[in-house]
Amino acid sequence: MTAAKQTDLKRADAMRNRERILDAAERLLERSSSATLADIAAAAGVARSTLHRRFPRRGDLIAALRDRPTETALDTPGGVLPTGRLGRERPISLDAIHVFDAVPPALLPEQLVAEAQRIARVPVALYVVDIDGSHLLHMAGPTRLGAKLDTPLAIGPELDADGLSELREQLSKYRAIEVYPLWLRGRANGVLIAFGRPAEPLRELARQAAAAVTLADRYTDVFALAQRRKQPRAAAEIQQSLLPPRVARVTGGEVAGNVLPTYEVAGDWFDVIENPDGVWISVADGLGGSTRAAASSAVALGALRATRRSGGTITEALVVMHQTLREMPGPRAEMTAVVSRWDPATHRLDVANCGHIPPVIVRDDSSAEELTIPPTHGLGGRASAKPVERSLTLNPGDRMIMVSDGVSRCGEGNAELGVDALVHAALRSRQASAADTVREIHKLVLAETRGHLTDDATCVCLSVG
Repeated sequence: MTAAKQTDLKRADAMRNRERILDAAERLLERSSSATLADIAAAAGVARSTLHRRFPRRGDLIAALRDRPTETALDTPGGVLPTGRLGRERPISLDAIHVFDAVPPALLPEQLVAEAQRIARVPVALYVVDIDGSHLLHMAGPTRLGAKLDTPLAIGPELDADGLSELREQLSKYRAIEVYPLWLRGRANGVLIAFGRPAEPLRELARQAAAAVTLADRYTDVFALAQRRKQPRAAAEIQQSLLPPRVARVTGGEVAGNVLPTYEVAGDWFDVIENPDGVWISVADGLGGSTRAAASSAVALGALRATRRSGGTITEALVVMHQTLREMPGPRAEMTAVVSRWDPATHRLDVANCGHIPPVIVRDDSSAEELTIPPTHGLGGRASAKPVERSLTLNPGDRMIMVSDGVSRCGEGNAELGVDALVHAALRSRQASAADTVREIHKLVLAETRGHLTDDATCVCLSVG
């Protein structure tokens, strides 16, 4: 190949990447003017470094969209796209809502790959992430990369924008591979990997596939089965069913959380929800690791949600959880728990605690503090529940970190991370995002335990934008 031909190919690649970035920016900014450059890079299927080479600043990207010679160019103050468009370049045969009328949920993986190969005219494989976030696991399509791929640590079975950038860099050693994330609300629940340059981009198909997979997962076990590298015990399976999405965009920030599972112990759980009164974030740690402990967790979570949905406070939620656990027949079911509520309008954070490890606050200026909470009884025991409540302010750039005792407790198979170690890990996060903070803390947990956990290790982070 001549030098001139190579130059032409590089120029064509650069133009394609630029158009992919602009297409993704147009779609994401149409939905939310606060979409980050990392989100746009992930949706475009390019590394963040590629985006920054072409658009060093957010303003450069907005300006390029305004100057784009299309009827959808940005021409409104603040770079907010006009409403009323779906951002779809052309019709495609797969639609997330229609998929249940056309495809049995159990056959969806094969259908997605077949449709992707029809559009791309190259081989395409579907991979999902193991529930512990350590591997990409093959689900459908050719197995050219093998049945299992080591990956940068994900947030449970979900990849965030930073994780996707690391994954692309890791896969760059393979020639002619393109990665299309199944991207939905700031996270990817799988990836389509094209072996060769697609005749048509797969971005729109991948976006529709993300919604289709999320819907189909309620009707079939094929996705859950593919995400389990090891066979979990019944208690661990109950635990997994209780957990919310691991990465969630919320008003004014991001919440990420994950349980590093032992596949046997199943006492930890967390919950995240955004309501009109603010963002509720809860973490609990059940005593013991039996099926009964997992069942107790399900009962306590139901009590939390019932209180929340009836307009109760965070303190009332802990009291109702305690009373409900006391009503369970058989041996006492005990746990520690902390429930918080953050109001993005006022930046006020309220925290109620019953015997749990207090949250750690990392400020924008890198200073840190552990909430001062006197020792209290947990839930479900003989003593009455006496939640201790504290209030403070979380401003842009601040983070709240909540962990279980599998992160901080001493002993064989435990990480023994104190406040200083948590803060040090959090400050290693280059992006200071919630997802990257959780990833850095869990990396440290795995390093300290050499990957041999004897207790579940839970970490949840709220990052204020």
